[in-house]
Formats: sequence, C-alpha cells, structure tokens
Amino acid sequence: MTIDLAGRTAIVTGARHGLGAATAIALAGAGARVAVCGRRAGDCAAVVQAIEEAGGRALDAALDVADLANVKSRVAEIADRLGGLDVVVNNAATIEPMAPVAALDAEKFDLAMRVNVSGAAAVVTAAWPRLAGHGRIVNLLSGAAVRPLHGWAAYCSGKAALLMLTRAIDAEGKVEGIRCFGIAPGLVDTAMQASIRAAGINEVSSIPQEKLSDPKVAAKAIAWLASGAGDDYAGAMVDVRDTDFMAKVNG
Repeated sequence: MTIDLAGRTAIVTGARHGLGAATAIALAGAGARVAVCGRRAGDCAAVVQAIEEAGGRALDAALDVADLANVKSRVAEIADRLGGLDVVVNNAATIEPMAPVAALDAEKFDLAMRVNVSGAAAVVTAAWPRLAGHGRIVNLLSGAAVRPLHGWAAYCSGKAALLMLTRAIDAEGKVEGIRCFGIAPGLVDTAMQASIRAAGINEVSSIPQEKLSDPKVAAKAIAWLASGAGDDYAGAMVDVRDTDFMAKVNG
C-alpha cells in the first residue's frame, strides 16, 4: 500500500536519531513536510539533510517537551514555519530512571513523567487549534504500558499514563475531527535499547541487539496511521507485532 501524506505537515518530537528519525524520514517519504524536533536547534540537522537529499521537505526545530513553559510558543512557531499542522507524533521519551522502586529518586521520576507524559500532553494542547477538523496524533507507547517490569517503575507508569491520555485525546477529539492513536513499536534497535542492555536491570536487558527490529518497520506503521488510513484503530494501542495490523499497513 502506498502511504499518501502529500500536502500535509507534521511535527515529530525526539527525532534526533532512532525511531524518531526513522519516523520523520517515513513521513517525508510519503510526501509530508516535517518538522524534525530535538531539544536544541541543530540536533536534527543530519536527519533533515537525509530527508532533503532524498527529495523530501523538512526543517530542523528545537522543541524540548520537558520545558513545559515554552512548549506552546515553540509549537506555534514551528507550525507557522511549516505553514500549518496536520500530524503530531509524540516520540520523545526517556527510559531513566531505571531503578527498583525502593531506590527511586523522586526528582528523576518527576522528570520522567514530564518527558513521557506531561510534555506529550502539552504538545497536543498547543497543537489542538491547528489540528481541529483534520488532525492525526500518534503517541509512542510500549508493552510497558500494561505490564510492570522490574526497575522500570517510572517508564511503565509514564507509558500507562500516556495510554490513558491517548484514549482521552481521541474521545474528546473525534467530535472535532482529531483522531489519536497509540502504537507499541516492539523492541527496536535504538540508543534506548543500548542503555537498557547496559543497565542489566531486567529481562529486556538480556535481549541481544540482533533480535531487535529495524526502526523503519514501526516508522512505516506510524506514517500509515498518520495518513488516516487506519482510523479504525483510533483511541487504542496497536502493536507492530500484531500480524493482522501490519498486514494492513503493508497492504
């Protein structure tokens, strides 16, 4: 199936590398003009260059989702640079702190909630007026949203909250033409997974790199949802390991 995002605009957070970068490239490859967002200006210059060299359209943008006081103004500025806004992909996330509950640092836990949940909510709120009538939002979730894992109290809690936020966004947004999706990308070969392996914190840490999936797999699924082709999945979490779902993505 050809994914068509021609004429549409998109913001991807946490897009400096890994799944965020792959998603930005997939959206641009489908015809969207993409704001490739990192915490600082210039963070995503290499991704933008790769998109442009492939004939796509992109811009490098600074959007630190943990800086809640400035998210609204940054999203507005980025949307103005794009010439509108049709798609938001909330990919920015942190796996830290990885520690047993008895050893959790409260401030690090709070920062994780800000990055993984509050920041995503702030981006959606800021983008809402521009998405009304047509927008698609994709939130990056995880099996950790529904399954506790040792040492991942912060990450599991954040993803569980983001799953409920996804449901709430879609419940409120569908009457305004905004649909929201949650997607679990599986075990993807990214820098986050390298950190997990190094931590040796739980069973996920023991999964060898060669068993991890290419970020392009989940990126294609995200682009498909963003196109509006998968609206039957709105308000829920889909998983790239679901063969029926991926059969639809791949047409």
